[in-house]
Amino acid sequence: MSDQINSTEITTEPSEYVASSDTIEYGFNQESWLEGYDAYYKLYRRKRTIIFVVLFLVLGLLFVQQVVMDPSYGIGWTCLAICLAVAVVYALSPWYERKNVIKALPAIENDRYVMKIYPEKITVRTILPEDDAQYLESDESGALKPYPEIPETVIDLTDKTLRTAETDKMFAVFTKYTQCIIPKADLSDEEMEKLRKCVIRNA
Repeated sequence: MSDQINSTEITTEPSEYVASSDTIEYGFNQESWLEGYDAYYKLYRRKRTIIFVVLFLVLGLLFVQQVVMDPSYGIGWTCLAICLAVAVVYALSPWYERKNVIKALPAIENDRYVMKIYPEKITVRTILPEDDAQYLESDESGALKPYPEIPETVIDLTDKTLRTAETDKMFAVFTKYTQCIIPKADLSDEEMEKLRKCVIRNA
C-alpha cells in the first residue's frame, strides 16, 4: 500500500456494523497525526484556499490594469496592495497552521485514546498520562487539583460531511468539524480489519 490517501463518503448501512460496540485503544504518533491533519486539510479546506487565492489574484490583476492606465490612481495602488496581501495570507495560512500544530503536539504525545464503535457513531475518550500530575495546581490544602475531564469526541457516522482516509501509517475519520486519527502502529490486524469494515469501508 502506498501513502496515497484513499477517501470516501460514507452512507449508513446498519446491517454492516457491529451490533453493540467494539473497543479499540491506541496511542499518539506524531507522524501519523500530521498525515491525518494533512488529509483533513486536503479534503475540507484546500479547495477553499485555492479559490480565495485565485480570486484575490484576479482582483489584483484588475487593479494592475487600472494603475498602468493611470499611475496617479492612488486608490488603485491601495486596492492592489490589499489584494496581494490577502492572497499571500491565504496561500501561507496552511503552512503557518501546520507549524503551530507541530508546536502543540508534544503536549499530547503521552495521551492514549479509547475508541468505541457503535452502529451509527464512534466515540473517542482521552486518557491522560499519570505524570501529567506534575502540571496540576494545588488547592488550599496542598492537594493537587485533578484535570477537568476532557469531553468525549463523538463522530456521527451518518453525518453527510463524513470522510475517511487511510495511508500506510494511519486511519482517519473526519467530519467538517471533527478529526479522529488512529495510528496503525498500535493496532492488531483484527482491529485494522474491524475499522475497515465498520468505519472506513472504501467503495
